[in-house]
Amino acid sequence: MRTTTAELLLICVLAAASLLASDAHQLRPAGGSVGAGCIPRERDALLTFKRGITSDPMGVLDSWHKEDSCQWRGVKCSNRTGHVLKLDLRSLYVGIFDEYDTALVGQISDSLLSMDRLVHLDLSMNYLEGPSGRMPEFLASLTRLRYLNLAGIPFSGRVPHQLGNLSNLQHLDISCQFDGETNMYSRDISWVARIPNLQYLGMNSVNLCTMVDWLYVVNMIPSLKALDLGFCSLPAIDHSLSHINLTKLEMLDLSGNIFAHPMARSWFWNLTGLQHLYLGGAQLYGQPPDALAHMTSLQVLDLSSNRNMGTMTTSFRKLCNLRILYLSSCQIDGNIKDIIGRMPQCPLNKLQELYLGSNNIIGIMPDRTAHLTSLVVLDISGNNLSGGIPRGVGLLTSLSSLDLSWNYLSGHVPSEISMLGNLTVMDLRGNHFNGDLTEEHFTSLTRLKVLSLSENPLRITVGSDWIPPFSLEGTDLGSCQLGPLFPAWLQFQVDICWMDISRTGIVDRLPDWFSTAFAKVTDLDISNNEISGRLPRNMEFMSLQLFSVNSNKLTGEIPNLPRSITFLDMSENSLSGILPSNIGTPELISLLLVSNQITGGIPKSLCKAEALVLLDLRNNLFEGQLPRCFGVKNIYFLMLSNNRFSGNFPPFLKHWRQLRSLDLSRNNFSGRLPSCIGDLVELRFLRLNQNMFSGEIPGTISNLSHLHHLNLAGNGLSGAIPRHLSNVTAIKVCKFHGLLRITFWQLLGFFQSTLFFLCGRQGS
Repeated sequence: MRTTTAELLLICVLAAASLLASDAHQLRPAGGSVGAGCIPRERDALLTFKRGITSDPMGVLDSWHKEDSCQWRGVKCSNRTGHVLKLDLRSLYVGIFDEYDTALVGQISDSLLSMDRLVHLDLSMNYLEGPSGRMPEFLASLTRLRYLNLAGIPFSGRVPHQLGNLSNLQHLDISCQFDGETNMYSRDISWVARIPNLQYLGMNSVNLCTMVDWLYVVNMIPSLKALDLGFCSLPAIDHSLSHINLTKLEMLDLSGNIFAHPMARSWFWNLTGLQHLYLGGAQLYGQPPDALAHMTSLQVLDLSSNRNMGTMTTSFRKLCNLRILYLSSCQIDGNIKDIIGRMPQCPLNKLQELYLGSNNIIGIMPDRTAHLTSLVVLDISGNNLSGGIPRGVGLLTSLSSLDLSWNYLSGHVPSEISMLGNLTVMDLRGNHFNGDLTEEHFTSLTRLKVLSLSENPLRITVGSDWIPPFSLEGTDLGSCQLGPLFPAWLQFQVDICWMDISRTGIVDRLPDWFSTAFAKVTDLDISNNEISGRLPRNMEFMSLQLFSVNSNKLTGEIPNLPRSITFLDMSENSLSGILPSNIGTPELISLLLVSNQITGGIPKSLCKAEALVLLDLRNNLFEGQLPRCFGVKNIYFLMLSNNRFSGNFPPFLKHWRQLRSLDLSRNNFSGRLPSCIGDLVELRFLRLNQNMFSGEIPGTISNLSHLHHLNLAGNGLSGAIPRHLSNVTAIKVCKFHGLLRITFWQLLGFFQSTLFFLCGRQGS
């Protein structure tokens, strides 16, 4: 992921500081009482604005009741006149997955127009789109504004051209990128040219797909220092500008557009003052031109996710100020030694982050990289590197993140890696490393937070009393040799959040400290070992969301589980007894208990699993009827074969129109097949064989046009096969007599579904 957020935020902060510098002598100190009091009509306007806020989860407006509104949070007034000069209610929202938990919700009130001295307005990263969803045109009447930031508010519709009336603006950001969607658009941005002193223009993710003249418009604003038009669907343009006026430009973001022309033909290579240039995923191809060598002010350069760069001919040797270079996913060919040799080589090297992942780079890593000793991040993952890790890696003592995953590296991991005392992330997955990793390898790795070594035939050989010098947050050790004893050193990793120790040769019981040491773990995979004994009784107090313990030798009953569970796979053990009473939670998405010895019925608590998509209870000893309340609406896979379930064909199934796979075979179901079976029009796989169904096959079964597999054998069905069943052209297997065996993976293969990840194992 591109790390531009901090860079852009810094530019915004510096711009804001600059804009307010001339008013600094007027701003009243926060909480102070010096100078004039607040203006009553402006106080009333702010209270009206507050009434338009329907949710304030962080209590941002809690102070908006004091007599003096100039002391309210986010409000800054002139020390001389008492007028509001600045309103800053930017949310603390930091990422898409936080779902705006910190954001204000509501609408922007036109009462703001009463604050006619306002020069700074920041409402960014909030849900203030209001019922219309449109950006309010009245904001264009705040003509004194120099700073306007509405980024991340999920507006929709056309960008109001009236924004061009804000002729005093120096900073304008209406980007949509933080919402993850592009709902705003503009077919004409000529209004931007009416803002003569504009220094920052942010329109990231605003759809500008029809703007063939966008370059000519922005070229009319020579004051611009930062231009963010990333992910705007900008089309290819004519680059034959007679003169480039953007000589003050320091930051340019054109990433994620659809230029579809050679990289070397772009218009910006002569902007030697650029410090940040982002072109990631802009559908450019080929190499940058030789003019890049003259852009010596560059600090961040992102060329990632463009194509057909081929054998590297570009030289970065003279870019002595370069700190971050993204070249991942560019289809770069060539030898790693040659590519490393093209990196900046200056008396004072500043390159801190180098991303070369997902290319076609070959060769053996060079042992001497003196010009890269300033590196903090090195990513060469997903290439074709061979040989081993050179011992010289120990000289890269500034490294915080080392990613060499998914190459063809081999041999032993050198003990010199322990010299990387600043390392927080080490990812060596998917190579051919062998031999032992000992305590010596980890001696100085006190800051290590992520350790990923999976898919290597490595052995982790440490003493039973070893206390690691690090405290991990996540580790992926799948397929490494950790056993036969459960690794005792893991009990000290009490801050770990995700862990994969599947296929690691553990032949042991779960330790007593399992539930307490892993109390914070949300994603835990200990599958495909030979772990025996019972599951801990106090598991319900853990934080587990994804838990895979399948293909072990566990026995006994399943204890009460955490309410946070979303994906649970305990298949292919020897678990017995009835299901725990709390097995169904609103968050549960996938439940696999295949091939155990579980008895009893399906508890009614499973009816609460409203998000359930996959339920696979095959090959157990379940009995009785399915609970009547079992009206889960989102289920795609219901697999109950080889149990002792009874009763009629479950009537609630008629409501499951999205069902893809239904397997009730080898049970004791009886009665007639209902005609509503034909309403399950999305079915691909239907097995009802080896039951006691009777009567005729309903003719509506021919409505199942997507059906690939049908098995009704071993019942008491009579009458003719429905004549229109031959119209179901998708059927690959149709059984009315005999028995068919099919693996679960083959089943999923029929569907070409995005739900493959829900299974994660092979069963019969």
